[in-house]
Amino acid sequence: MASAGSSLVDRVGDEEILTGTGGVDGRGARGRQSWWWVLSLIIVFGVWQVAAWRYDSDLLMPQPVDALRALGEAVVDPIVLTNLGITVRRVLIGFVISMAIGVPVGYLMGHSPRVGEVMDPLINTFRQVPIMAWVPLSIIWFGLGDGPTIFIITFVGVFAIILSTVAGVRAIPIELFHAARSMGASRSGLFRDVVLPATVPDVVTGARLALGAAWGSVICAEFIATSAGYGYLMVRAQSMMATDRLMALMILGALVGFLIDRGLVYANRQLAKWRYLT
Repeated sequence: MASAGSSLVDRVGDEEILTGTGGVDGRGARGRQSWWWVLSLIIVFGVWQVAAWRYDSDLLMPQPVDALRALGEAVVDPIVLTNLGITVRRVLIGFVISMAIGVPVGYLMGHSPRVGEVMDPLINTFRQVPIMAWVPLSIIWFGLGDGPTIFIITFVGVFAIILSTVAGVRAIPIELFHAARSMGASRSGLFRDVVLPATVPDVVTGARLALGAAWGSVICAEFIATSAGYGYLMVRAQSMMATDRLMALMILGALVGFLIDRGLVYANRQLAKWRYLT
């Protein structure tokens, strides 16, 4: 009985940590997690500082304090903020397009084995092509500017969304469909009351993967296919041999990507609250 009671307490504690509840214990777990974050940052910056001492060159490896000073300048620089806004806008447009294509296709493939058999070879073939191989062709199709970057973002993100949605639909237990049908659910009711709630976590997971890939790919695309945007600023910093500014832009880009990802995690918790209540 003691063992069973301990297991129950451990399970409840884990759930409280996941849901953000649990009073003092939950706050203590979050506090410990914060300390781990601090320790990780200390290790990263410590290794960075040692590497800077080892190379002894501001061009090859600027010291962390110099990069952080450049970061402080970047976050108040109107040029940086304007170009960052351009890149975020491109990412969001491409992400919305990839969601508009990927979610319906994923539901269709997951629901219909025949459609899945037709689409699987095409999807698994096209997604193997390195994304940078599409950049020259996208420039030919769309010219310079927003067109190539939005195309690249959409192309990168749509496959993760499709595959995650398909996996979510196919993972729904058949008993749920039988139970809903026995209660008189219509085809549209099955989709609304069974398929949609069950697949929300998988769709959000695909969205997180798509946004992460899109954020990285748009920076790469902006190296080549545009004269504005966050990637263009990084190219300028590199051409000016301003390594401290380049690393500051890398840090700022990572922070923005992290905040976007946290937004999707929050959306997942709001849309799939049932997942964190059992």
